[in-house]
Amino acid sequence: MPPHAAPAPRPAATHADTVQALHHLFAKHRTGGWIWTTIGGLFAVRIATVAAASSSSGSLSSNTGGTIVGIGLFGGVPAGIGIGKLARFSKANEEQTVALYDKAGILPPYVRTRLRKKYFLK
Repeated sequence: MPPHAAPAPRPAATHADTVQALHHLFAKHRTGGWIWTTIGGLFAVRIATVAAASSSSGSLSSNTGGTIVGIGLFGGVPAGIGIGKLARFSKANEEQTVALYDKAGILPPYVRTRLRKKYFLK
């Protein structure tokens, strides 16, 4: 192909391709939601157990305010992100989105902005 020639146009995605991409998108975001929620929960438990162990051993002075901030920041924020993903990309929302796309060909803005080429089959 000569260097000045334009690349061949990509074929347009069919309805079935888009539905498959929607399933892939929702599944990926649900997986991410579980990962974020698990990481947040593990951090929260770890911070709480270290704080409890240090206060019971008496070796370090316990700082309740710092423990609460640590649990909220390192445990609550990731868990909150994960729970938000799980709610936004739930199976019920996936079914509603596919049904809306089947009926009217419309995708909600939060789905349309996240639907990338990587979710379509090659």
